[in-house]
Amino acid sequence: MNRRFLALALAGVLSLSLLSACGGSQEPAPETDTPAVESPTGTPETEPTPTPEETGLPETTPPAEESPSEEPSDTPSTAPSAKPSEPPASSAPSTQPTPTPAPVEPEPTVDVVQSTWNAISQLDIPSLSDVDADTLSALYGISTDDLVSYVCKMPSISVQATEFFIAEVKDGKMDAVKAAVEKRQADLVQQWSQYLPEQLELVENYQLVTSGNYILFAISEYADEAVSAFNSYTN
Repeated sequence: MNRRFLALALAGVLSLSLLSACGGSQEPAPETDTPAVESPTGTPETEPTPTPEETGLPETTPPAEESPSEEPSDTPSTAPSAKPSEPPASSAPSTQPTPTPAPVEPEPTVDVVQSTWNAISQLDIPSLSDVDADTLSALYGISTDDLVSYVCKMPSISVQATEFFIAEVKDGKMDAVKAAVEKRQADLVQQWSQYLPEQLELVENYQLVTSGNYILFAISEYADEAVSAFNSYTN
């Protein structure tokens, strides 16, 4: 058996040797003669363009290209500056005429006594001075303890008889205060009857009115107007 395998192996080796020997002795393939195409070495000559002298035609100069003329533009070079915006006209506030208020009765600014005097002081009366509590007691015989408030005015000079007494009297004291005022008027009649008759006439035409706890005594050419003012605040 071993000998048989060895024989086979040797046969294979010999076969491979033969094959390799045949492959190395192959001749190269014969070259084929293919005619090469020769490219022309020179460019074909072009015929020269005949000159005007040769052709006999007049020489023409090509017109020069004219650049388009710049036409003046209607658009201004610079945009006009915008007008400053004007502030809106302020509309005048509609003012309607204020209706005239209907006349009303005067109201006291402080109290009835002071308000009455304020109205009287607007009349064309001479300059008058205030009468203090002591003078009131001496001339009228009235104590301020019997009064809530009062205004008493007398002339600054002794040639005028104009005089006013306005007061709010405490409860139960009106009769005593009124009697004191009447005595004051009687004293003035006697005083002016010996002095100036025209002033005596004012004293004799005096006004003495009461309304509730209020009293007015007026010696003046405007005594009636003083009573109207007194009534407007007390009635």
